[in-house]
Amino acid sequence: MKKIVEIKNLTKLYNDQKSGIKNISFDIYEGKFHAFIGSNGSGKTTTIKSLVNAYSKFQGEILINGILNTNASAKSLIGYIPEHPKFPPFFTTWDYLYAFALLNYNKQEASEKVDKLIKQFKLEKLKDLKPFNFSSGQKKKVLLSQSIINDPKILIMDEPTANLDPLARRELFEILNSYKELGNTIFISTHELFEISRFVDYVTIIHLGDIIYSGPFLKNSNLEEFYFQKLKEHKKNYEK
Repeated sequence: MKKIVEIKNLTKLYNDQKSGIKNISFDIYEGKFHAFIGSNGSGKTTTIKSLVNAYSKFQGEILINGILNTNASAKSLIGYIPEHPKFPPFFTTWDYLYAFALLNYNKQEASEKVDKLIKQFKLEKLKDLKPFNFSSGQKKKVLLSQSIINDPKILIMDEPTANLDPLARRELFEILNSYKELGNTIFISTHELFEISRFVDYVTIIHLGDIIYSGPFLKNSNLEEFYFQKLKEHKKNYEK
């Protein structure tokens, strides 16, 4: 299997030199649905922000398709959905998506791309309204449209289901799985372990800044039980 992401000896500590992540390493494989799980404060967001180069000051190395993540060609392979999205208050949905599409397409191509995504994500009634005022579920749909508008090879998401109702969560996971089935990679941090169990191929578990498991997951098993079992094993080994 091909590695789309390689994280090597990544360390990012904050001012207290205690919180953060400590010398972590793991791989993300192409075309897989990869869950990144752990308790609040375990280091998930720190890892993700380092991965997408939102944090540039860290120790270690991150490669995207064999290219350093600081390189523009590596960044073009990534679609990213942050935990706390921010929308310009003056942009409509269509304008917002069009601005992103223009980064890689001419005006006509960008317009066609936006119209296609508006239809795909059933945003027709929202295209002339401003995402700044949308509900959480509506905002996530716009963000997902934005994240794939330039055809990235990997989607990286930090708690994309936060504040979504069960129906909206299910719809989001189905959309992500469909994108994966096109040969793309999904890397998602989420607390919705039971719901996501039927989609996950690989899982990385982080605990207090350390990776305690990274490897395959038997799809349709119980990811929540798997997580607690690995946590129990880690604590038992740590106490020896």
